[in-house]
Amino acid sequence: MDANPSAMFETAQSQSRMHENQTTESLRAFKREDDDNNKRKAILKVPSHGKARRIKKYYNRQNALIDAYLNSADEEAAEAEDTVQNGWKVKLAINGSFSVNFFLFIIQMYAAISTGSLSLFGTAADAFMDLVSSIVMLITSKLAAKPNIRKFPVGRKRVETVGIILFCALMTTVAVELISVMFVYCFLIRRYPAAGIFMLDHRNDIFVNAFGLIMSIIGTKFKKVWFLDPIGAFCIACIILFSWASTAFEHMWFLVGKSAPQDFLNKLVYVSVTHDSRIQNIDTARAYHAGDKYYVEVDIIMGQEERLKVTHDVAEKPQRKLEGLADVERAFVHVDYDGNHDVSEEHKPLYELEEPKAPLMERVREKLRLKSRTEEVTNTDVDLALAT
Repeated sequence: MDANPSAMFETAQSQSRMHENQTTESLRAFKREDDDNNKRKAILKVPSHGKARRIKKYYNRQNALIDAYLNSADEEAAEAEDTVQNGWKVKLAINGSFSVNFFLFIIQMYAAISTGSLSLFGTAADAFMDLVSSIVMLITSKLAAKPNIRKFPVGRKRVETVGIILFCALMTTVAVELISVMFVYCFLIRRYPAAGIFMLDHRNDIFVNAFGLIMSIIGTKFKKVWFLDPIGAFCIACIILFSWASTAFEHMWFLVGKSAPQDFLNKLVYVSVTHDSRIQNIDTARAYHAGDKYYVEVDIIMGQEERLKVTHDVAEKPQRKLEGLADVERAFVHVDYDGNHDVSEEHKPLYELEEPKAPLMERVREKLRLKSRTEEVTNTDVDLALAT
């Protein structure tokens, strides 16, 4: 008599849940709380404070990893709830930043024109680029929130990363222009004794405006230190350049496809291998940036006797589970039956694989051995020639 398919499916589901629950309980048992850490440290009698700090840091890191593993199943629901609760706050921050930057530019431009201070002109230029950059961020945020499935099948979330790079490029441009203008200006009047990404953005504004105002007041009120005003403008330009150039380079690596950190890869392995007891092993787990979030690829090993329907269903669920993680945009799970093959052969090679080089000292010793052998052969040939 044939077995009931629905009963078999329910049995497999219950086994999968039991497997996952057992793994979760074992992780909770392994986790060491602060009291346990202190007791363990007292038993070990750690000899130095430096070593004690390293041990404490190690266990804190392990506890953080375990917390990330245990909370991985709830990340999708938490992210959806966070979007509902804080979505209006994000819109308020973007629109509010645009309004603040607009009024700040008007005020600073008036102050710069009325006083003629070079430092205030520098802060006014910074405020103008803030205004332009706010417009860029407004447009990219609206584009990312309106998907077009026909033209962009995987969404347009990466438009936000492009907007951040444009934001940084604009701010870097104004910094370079300010430095260039100040250099030309100081060069022309060298004969005369008197010469004149929103959280990050607002942080720079606070420092730049305060610094520019102080340098402007000192440079205009105290004639003996007249040079502080142009120096202040030059320093403001350098601060803007360094801040936004570093942010731009960071997000450029996101578009290139920078790999995820090792802790996140470990989390992917945990989520995949604990999903179902029929998953025997994890062959490969990789994650790389596709914008601000990750694309994930996981190869799982299952028994070759499993039916196609079973392997498909087992692979589909962890794929959806991985996409529920807060930092994952898209996940792909591939099923294999053998973990001894070369993973790089499954796709077209993107780069030439180089054989690992021997350590430097071994290569030096090998060259010395070859050199000594060559000298021995040469001496033997000379002796034979003389003998004949």
